[in-house]
Amino acid sequence: MSRTVLPTLLTGLLSCGVLAACSDHAATPQPATTAATATAQKPATRSASAESCEARRTRHDADSGGRIVGGEPAKPGSARWQVEILSSPKYDEADRAYDATLADGDECKIYLAQRASYELAHKCGGAYIGDGWIATAAHCVDNIPGFDGREGNVLTDRRMRLGTQNLTVGDGLFDIDAVVIHGGYTKAAKLDDIALARVVVDPRIAAFEKGGRLAAVPLMGAGARDFDPGEALRVTGWGWMGQRNESDKVTRLDSAKQLQRNPADLQQLTLNYLPDEQCAKEYGEFYGPGALCAGTLAANGSIEVGKDSCQGDSGGPLTREEDGGKRSLVGVVSGGKGCGAGKPAVYTRVSHYADWITAAKAAAKSGEVVRVPQPGGATTSR
Repeated sequence: MSRTVLPTLLTGLLSCGVLAACSDHAATPQPATTAATATAQKPATRSASAESCEARRTRHDADSGGRIVGGEPAKPGSARWQVEILSSPKYDEADRAYDATLADGDECKIYLAQRASYELAHKCGGAYIGDGWIATAAHCVDNIPGFDGREGNVLTDRRMRLGTQNLTVGDGLFDIDAVVIHGGYTKAAKLDDIALARVVVDPRIAAFEKGGRLAAVPLMGAGARDFDPGEALRVTGWGWMGQRNESDKVTRLDSAKQLQRNPADLQQLTLNYLPDEQCAKEYGEFYGPGALCAGTLAANGSIEVGKDSCQGDSGGPLTREEDGGKRSLVGVVSGGKGCGAGKPAVYTRVSHYADWITAAKAAAKSGEVVRVPQPGGATTSR
């Protein structure tokens, strides 16, 4: 899963569904679509490209019998609210043999021989906000197609990893109990890119909190102090680490034609808060009132090349330091152009959705994915 691709205008960051074509087998079904206010989500279908890649695999079997770019490792314990959204991919020897026959750069090549198991499973990030709730991007959990023609279901195709900053730690996996997606989000418009997920009740949550492994991150509220111009922000994630230029097609190779890798250890990067006008000019109608603009500023005021969030960072936390040194959640990784391409990126502005978060928690239904509109019937779409 990754920073979302915004139509033509945002050629860079893509959601999990785009790469699902040549992507990881999910051991379980995958995310679904939701209906109206607090109604069950409708399962997704596969894309044509997914069918094309699968057809090639099937034919071969018959014949043969979404990181931080330019960041650094996060200090241990510095992001105890960081969450991973992952799948449970399974590959057999036939899959691996076929994948090995594909040339590097082939859109259907998964690089099974080169990528670690945690890389194959990783989809998105999230932020633990307390009481079993995780804030993430809507595109991380909405209408993700299943594999092999199966209907997708986020409740069974995805799990959450909590209480660690390293993806090789295996004792923090939790099943998902409920998902709430903002009613204004659509894959076409890309606005209102926010969702909440609740994990199943589990005594490990309290144990992790007591042991200092897990901590809820405070949310920036609607009445919080405004951002200072250029204020330092921090984004964290396990997404791809290779730079990709704005015009490059999204594949598992970066602009230098090297395999994109996900790190085992959480990465972090310092960004700067940028005025809305800068992203509105860059992204037009795909930048709405509920969005936040950020990028790493160079000494001359331009956006630094080679420093950015990327595929696999989607849904992850953007935080700032408050008085007293504590950090608060101000944004959620949403979308942008390329990875480290010298462009500002779009984050979901958490303070804009304070009332929605309250309403979403109240509307959640165990075992369902529901959509909840902005309270009062308001919309953030332009």
